[in-house]
Amino acid sequence: MSTPEPDVSRLARRMKQLRAEQGLTYEQLAEASGLSRRGVIALETGERGGTVATWFKVAHALGSTSAAFFGVLD
Repeated sequence: MSTPEPDVSRLARRMKQLRAEQGLTYEQLAEASGLSRRGVIALETGERGGTVATWFKVAHALGSTSAAFFGVLD
């Protein structure tokens, strides 16, 4: 059984939710994830889809397991 592709808009909402819950700024998340501030904003607003590797960086920077972040445990 294959795992469905994650919905990028759902990932963006999850990213925004976790960032807000932790009180992180775009700059703080960018620093923690190794992404640029602009890159973080583009992901969170859905302007850019990002690679799986990029989403893993975001999940890790937000202290989330990859499974929880990608909704495998939903």
